[in-house]
Amino acid sequence: MLCGVLVSLAVTPVACSGGDSRSLPSSGGAGGLYAAGGYAAGASGIASLGGNASSRGGSSVSNGGSLVSNGGGALTNGGSSITNGGTSQNNGGTSSTNGGNTSSSGTTSSGGTSNQDCADEPPPNGDTCEHAVEWGWCGQDWMFGACAQSCGLCSSQGNGGSSQGNGGSSQGNGGSSQGNGGSSQGNGGSPTSGGTTSGGANGAGGTPVIQDGCNGYATRFWDCCKPHCAWQENVPSGVNPMTTCDQSDSPLSGAADAPSSCDGGNAYTCHGLAPWAVSDQLAYGYAATSSGDVCGRCFQIQFTGSSHNAGNDPGSQALAGKTMIVQAINVGFDVSGGQFDLLIPGGGVGAFNACSNQWGVSTSELGAQYGGFLTSCKSSTGSSDLAALKSCVSASCESVFGSRGLSELQAGCQWFADWFQAADNPSLVYKEVTCPSAITSKSGMDRTSRNDISNSCG
Repeated sequence: MLCGVLVSLAVTPVACSGGDSRSLPSSGGAGGLYAAGGYAAGASGIASLGGNASSRGGSSVSNGGSLVSNGGGALTNGGSSITNGGTSQNNGGTSSTNGGNTSSSGTTSSGGTSNQDCADEPPPNGDTCEHAVEWGWCGQDWMFGACAQSCGLCSSQGNGGSSQGNGGSSQGNGGSSQGNGGSSQGNGGSPTSGGTTSGGANGAGGTPVIQDGCNGYATRFWDCCKPHCAWQENVPSGVNPMTTCDQSDSPLSGAADAPSSCDGGNAYTCHGLAPWAVSDQLAYGYAATSSGDVCGRCFQIQFTGSSHNAGNDPGSQALAGKTMIVQAINVGFDVSGGQFDLLIPGGGVGAFNACSNQWGVSTSELGAQYGGFLTSCKSSTGSSDLAALKSCVSASCESVFGSRGLSELQAGCQWFADWFQAADNPSLVYKEVTCPSAITSKSGMDRTSRNDISNSCG
């Protein structure tokens, strides 16, 4: 007597103008003299149970390749097998329930992206699918299936679960298809979930080692002036100048013609240009570089583990191997070729200071003129202990920015202590790359359409 019912269901799976240039200090930022006034649809599968598709005391339902046996509550749904009474879960592999001898000899697949749903959604970090492919992010957990088309994930198509029994008998003996009391998780399936594969050659959000790159080094500053690249005359034809903000950090209308705060005007550096971490190995930010046609160009910089001029700097050592992508938004007439003067809150104001006026702080609170908080901390503590220096910098971040509710600046300052390891003028290798959209969307300056990336050094 056939007590169960076999049902087949179709399921569709779902700077400022100014005077003198200056030399680079031995510790701290260049604080360069910046030109501010210069110019699945999966096929609906029917479970093939092969042998006796009988369930004594329970019903067996085939749901797009899913088996439900209600005698012992064993449920397989598109690759997930749940046994009520034992919560046996098997994601994407062979599902078997011991106790009622309910076995399915076939494999269950629930990975990939169906042709119908396959599309290039950008990565969660706002970067491009082109970079996702180039830097090995495809299929990593944190991508959540983004860039499926570019990453070739569409070839792994879901087939409605495609659970096929190869001659196995799906039999419940007296309806006793029971979980074994505890929870068991099947590990026999392929490590896929929604078409993404865990792992990756470069780690989550990582980037490959730069080959044949140019040698350089990083310094730091934040002077609050209107950047050089915020004037229309200083950006290439067809490229919009970058965004600037007023004293309260609101975007400034007519910013391209507004005078710099360092010349008595109301155009300041926007707080949103503070650097941020994409992952523990990758960060984005902005920088001043040497003069020339640099506005809007982006550079991948990778830190070598040594300092340019701060001796055996522990922060530079701790920074080894990490990568930044930075966009050039400013120039420094004393910034040399290969030097990236990173825009970091608390990094020192350099030759010009509009920050005291914008934030309502004394010059002394801003740390050393060249090098900012870190240089002051080295002087005041007399210590080279990295933990002590990072703690001192963090305290300055809170005192100047946190206490005034300047959250974006505080976050960027804390990033320097944490992600950047309070590294003092670290050495690096670099190459020019396409700007990620997450960077251009903040600066408002995008020269991608010019397709003029250069491989030259200097």
